[in-house]
Amino acid sequence: MIKLVRLDYRLLHGQVVVSWVKATNAQRIIIIDDETAGNDLKKSAIKLAKPAGVRVNIFSVACALEKMPKVEQLDENIILIFGSTSHLLTFIKSYPHISKVNYGATANVDGAKQVSQSIFLTEQQQADTRELLALGVQITVQQTAVSSAEELTSL
Repeated sequence: MIKLVRLDYRLLHGQVVVSWVKATNAQRIIIIDDETAGNDLKKSAIKLAKPAGVRVNIFSVACALEKMPKVEQLDENIILIFGSTSHLLTFIKSYPHISKVNYGATANVDGAKQVSQSIFLTEQQQADTRELLALGVQITVQQTAVSSAEELTSL
């Protein structure tokens, strides 16, 4: 069962490993990011950072969509982590079963608009987020499981 869908450009890191895995009792983390899926060095580093007893899969968007029927059959608590709003939007357009997304962190790059403490969105990321909201996806901003969630309703 998918317990958390998270957008976080850092993918697998301390907040996920410590806070979210515990809060969701996750047994599997699926990272969906085209660039990472095609980079053996990044995949190796992520697999080294995974918590003991938790399985990690790293898929491109296309591969993840192909595997969703099998993922749905797993008797595990699962966290999906997306590295970008574009991958998240593409995935949800083809797999509309996701109704809630947690925005954990996005990179603070030139020209990005700060939406919350850890969320900075470029024009394209803002457009992707507006489209997700238009699709009826509830977006919350929450860094850790114990911090309070802010609902993102518009940009």
